[in-house]
Amino acid sequence: MTSDPAAKYFSGKTTSRDRAVFEAGIAIGMIVHQFTGIPVKRLEDIELIGKVIENAVKAQPFKEDAKIEIRIGDLSSSPGNPYSYTTLKTRHIDARIVVRYNNVRVVARLRYIPELDFNLAYIEDIEEL
Repeated sequence: MTSDPAAKYFSGKTTSRDRAVFEAGIAIGMIVHQFTGIPVKRLEDIELIGKVIENAVKAQPFKEDAKIEIRIGDLSSSPGNPYSYTTLKTRHIDARIVVRYNNVRVVARLRYIPELDFNLAYIEDIEEL
């Protein structure tokens, strides 16, 4: 059983499955609302930003793992131009978050789906252990 001092604030009707999905949604929302808009100029910054996002997610309660891949493309179009940079957008982020709450593990994803032309947050897998 997960030691959760905040559990008493959740409805008694909330299951471990509900809570695991809720915690996954919190992580996805944090990624979208706290990290988009970061200026990016150099390719080497992309990996660093990904690691920062992973560490921020894993710092949250009940997060087992986080993998972030950032796909921005070519940033070297005008290397000498001081105004030549882009900003991190949700469509650049492919996030895989693993949450475990009690006996439930949820794998949540955030990624751009070309056929939908949309940045979709969804549950990729859910299992009772």
